[in-house]
Amino acid sequence: MGTARAARLLVALAGALSLVAVATGQGAQACVCANEPIEDRLARADAAVVGRIVGPADGRTGAGSRLLRVDVEQRVKGDVPSDLVIRAPSGTDCDLPERTDKSVGLLLTKDTDGMLLGNLCSTAGPGELVVAGGAPRGGPIKVVIGFAILALVVLWSFRRLKRGSRPDLPGAPRP
Repeated sequence: MGTARAARLLVALAGALSLVAVATGQGAQACVCANEPIEDRLARADAAVVGRIVGPADGRTGAGSRLLRVDVEQRVKGDVPSDLVIRAPSGTDCDLPERTDKSVGLLLTKDTDGMLLGNLCSTAGPGELVVAGGAPRGGPIKVVIGFAILALVVLWSFRRLKRGSRPDLPGAPRP
């Protein structure tokens, strides 16, 4: 009788532990992506764009994938057309949405056949992506403006030297 009672107690204890494990356990996670700096992700990508996913594209796809059209607003890396077609998974936790109302950054890789691939883990904030990979805007014009300001300051200094004028500052020594 003692062993039967111990066996029932052991079964009850195992059942209680199972219920506690199920009740306190974390649920299944959707699409788990590596937490890497945007610079590293951009370096590994074959192409990077900021744009809107405008809908499905026509064309042949394999099982578990679909083609999506992307309206490219800004190219960050790679030479891609303004109306881009990418391959994305279908029927997984990492599917890209068929349409986006807002701009999204996409870090894309090439498939063996040269088609660009993207999934939910290949998305990034558009501003973050542009900052990480965007070329500085207005570089040559900033240099020209800088030289123009420098020339004006030098001309003004030579003019003052030639006229011999000095500012009348309080506490400054008199010539």
